[in-house]
Amino acid sequence: PGYEVSKSRDPETNARCLTFELHYPELDDPRSRQPRHRFMSAYEQRVETPPDKNYQYLLLACEPYETVAFKIPNEPIDRNEGKFVTNWDVEAKVFTLTLHFLEEQGKE
Repeated sequence: PGYEVSKSRDPETNARCLTFELHYPELDDPRSRQPRHRFMSAYEQRVETPPDKNYQYLLLACEPYETVAFKIPNEPIDRNEGKFVTNWDVEAKVFTLTLHFLEEQGKE
C-alpha cells in the first residue's frame, strides 16, 4: 500500500504524535476487509540483528497486501480516549492510525 507518515505534537500536552495513513486502492471489498494493526518488540522481529531495545515496530496488515512495518521509538503509548485513534474510510480505502507517546514526568 501507499502510505504517509506525519510527526506532530499535541497542542495541549506537547506530547509527540505520529499519524500513519495507508492507502489500499486495490482492495476489492473494503466493507468486509479492514486493516489490522499490532505492535511488535525488537526481539520478535528477525530483520535487524542484534535487536535494538530502543525501538518497537508497528505492523499494519490487510489482505491481499503485504504487511507493512514501521520502526518507532520503544516508548509508552498513551491509550487514553482521543490519544490512540484508528479510522477506516471505506469509500476512500484509507486507514489512519494516530498515536501519542506518553510524556515522562519531569521531562520538558
